[in-house]
Amino acid sequence: MLINILIINSLAEKKSRLTTVFKELEQKQFSFRLWSSKTPPLEQFKQNHWPVKKIFLGPNLKSRLSLLFFLISLPLMQLYYFIALINVKIKYHLSSVICLNFNEKIIITGPAKLLGLKTIWLEGPDLNYRQTNKFLFWLYKLNHGLADIITFNNYAKLQLINLGLQEKRITVIALGAKLNQYQENIFDQLASVSQANFHRKYFTVGAIAALDQKQKVETIFQAVKICLSVIPNLQLIIIGEGRERKNLTWLAKKMGIENLVWLVGEQDQLKKWLYSFDIFLAAGDSLKLDDYGNILEAMAAGLPILAGRNIGLEDLIIENRTGSLIESNNSEMLARQIIKLHQDKKLRDFLGKNSKERANQLFTINEMTAKLEQILRVS
Repeated sequence: MLINILIINSLAEKKSRLTTVFKELEQKQFSFRLWSSKTPPLEQFKQNHWPVKKIFLGPNLKSRLSLLFFLISLPLMQLYYFIALINVKIKYHLSSVICLNFNEKIIITGPAKLLGLKTIWLEGPDLNYRQTNKFLFWLYKLNHGLADIITFNNYAKLQLINLGLQEKRITVIALGAKLNQYQENIFDQLASVSQANFHRKYFTVGAIAALDQKQKVETIFQAVKICLSVIPNLQLIIIGEGRERKNLTWLAKKMGIENLVWLVGEQDQLKKWLYSFDIFLAAGDSLKLDDYGNILEAMAAGLPILAGRNIGLEDLIIENRTGSLIESNNSEMLARQIIKLHQDKKLRDFLGKNSKERANQLFTINEMTAKLEQILRVS
């Protein structure tokens, strides 16, 4: 018998990592449908031939006017979605509702619970509720006792506990990725010979990042420039798009490193790029779910990881075992770590081997799917 799940998402991101998990659960007799106010997740669900519906989940809560409108319209929205959920529950035998963003957690949780629907909140690793309006956050806390909360690392769980949420309501499910694509075969061995020749010419620092925050990439550029006196054959490859791409291209030219920096845009085939890197850099100090997935794939490809400290990566990266955690925006410290790894190939190999083992042992899509399945099956 199918277990029918409704996902409600007012985020603009596609959440592709979660979609991968939902596809795995589909093989275990789960059925998914999506209500969303944003086009990207609707399009992604359509690609998987899952039913979707575009809905209104209130305005973006960034101005006083939008906040006032949200609060005034909240009772009407809750009444509307109470009726809508009755229809879906009867028609499709709905059992659970998964809420991804702040708006739907406040709007949907009460009506869903009144109808006896299991309500699950997913809290991304980039949650930041300290700057949220106090009354809105009070509503969030009021509703959290009606939901099962899932975080993807212990850092996010600790943040929620410190904000006053009940620890018993929070479950940590480590993010998983499809790592079997990084198992070495005969073709990878042949490719590694070609890459060994390539590495004699270049030492490559790679990153996957949305080019939306100029400051975080500028720190990397500064570190690259510092490294040049020691690593003249250094090059930086950044995979990703964003509104700052043009400005960053200009900045690289201004810093005199335009011949060393490659902004290659979005790439579908990450595997071949990861295998061309010597080390992987997790850019930024607020990482989204897809950023965590990219780090896992870099670990599975056997790369040492350099990342920011105190942003929730302690579950993934063990200091001096799989990589190193660095103070955010500290270009000199980043440069020292890059130089250290360049000069010590044995250390690079050691960290890369441990990264691969840790990813494959603790952060698989099968493990994540099994834990989420257990929660969804409990009535």
